[in-house]
Amino acid sequence: MTGPGTVFLFGGSYGTSFHAEKWLSLDVCGMLGVTCSWAVHIYALVVIAVKLLSNSMVATVIYFGAYVPAALLAMASLYKAWTTDPGAVPLGARPLTIFRRASSESLGASSNGCAAVGSENAPTLTSRRAMRRCHKCNDNYKPPRAHHDSVTGRCVVKFDHFCPWVGNAVGALNHKFFCLFLLYTAITCVLSMLLLLLRALHCGYTVDSEEGKEAFEGGGRREGETIYKYPECESFFSSRLVLGLFICSLIFLVFTLSMGCEQIEAVETGKGKIARMKMGVGTAGTEFRTVTEEFNEMFGGQSPRVALHWFLPNNVEFPRGMKKVVLGYEWDPSFDPEPYEPTDASLGDQEMSELENGQRPSPTRAAAAAAAAPTQDVLLNRDSEMDLPDISVHSDTSAPSGMKNRKSPPNTKTID
Repeated sequence: MTGPGTVFLFGGSYGTSFHAEKWLSLDVCGMLGVTCSWAVHIYALVVIAVKLLSNSMVATVIYFGAYVPAALLAMASLYKAWTTDPGAVPLGARPLTIFRRASSESLGASSNGCAAVGSENAPTLTSRRAMRRCHKCNDNYKPPRAHHDSVTGRCVVKFDHFCPWVGNAVGALNHKFFCLFLLYTAITCVLSMLLLLLRALHCGYTVDSEEGKEAFEGGGRREGETIYKYPECESFFSSRLVLGLFICSLIFLVFTLSMGCEQIEAVETGKGKIARMKMGVGTAGTEFRTVTEEFNEMFGGQSPRVALHWFLPNNVEFPRGMKKVVLGYEWDPSFDPEPYEPTDASLGDQEMSELENGQRPSPTRAAAAAAAAPTQDVLLNRDSEMDLPDISVHSDTSAPSGMKNRKSPPNTKTID
């Protein structure tokens, strides 16, 4: 077992290890960060209700109509980002059939739409995904778009970064919640600053000189002391709670806006930070490409267009059969809890190394791989009547339990 340990709470095991029943990062820095995030939101809710609403209908409407819903959505998103498995690769995961869009060159390679193995445009040379392993995860299978996170001790699909403010790694399955947390936290900060401004304007009225003289003579006030028109303003400008609210709102607004600007590219391209960095310097192969343009990989759904579910902290739903394609591996609870062992591992590792470096494997090795584990390369154009989400990935689950992870790599299919 790698990574942080597992704790047992409320009749279940929590942690990030392979054997934990429920996902929860136990990193100390992350636990402190997520606690701070919770505390700031709760603190702001209470201070605004106590200090900024009295005798102001406008502030009350803004608070209950906009601030409270935004704060609740921010905390719900924080909880989901904190407790959701970011896409950690389970022990015993195995490669799955790879789907790739057919390029115009490969479509024109032959009259029937298929290129021969060993030819320049053979789909087998670029679409075949061979075996990779993570030595830090007990030599477990490492999908093409996965990276090892040293904090959680697991390989995470589409790993972006570990965020201490949500106490978790950000990956394929919780990236949406992280972005929503940034969005709604930024909204609450803006609304908090607006309410502070309204209260400052509300408390800008003071009594005239005659009223001030009477208050000084009969009210026990010191000469020269400012007398406000509204009693709730007496301690507003000197309140440490209000000052703390202003500082927290300003700091978190700058933080969320800076992080949000960085995440815009991730939303548009569907690629994590590490993938974008490697592609930016030209060290990435084809493994970082998005698997489809039929939906947004971060938010799921049936369309790449913006929809209501993008803004709700509910679980990411993919079209039928596409979740495995996005994650890049096949896994079932019935699989043996041990690293998957293909029959042509040595050949696959060498081929995958070349793919990661952006190189094209040699036709000789590709032909040998096809002979060792026959592949079926299928090119589908956009006029095909095949329902793409219904093309599910398959693995042999009919084998005896002791042999389920002992099989040749599955077939490779290439689709448009």
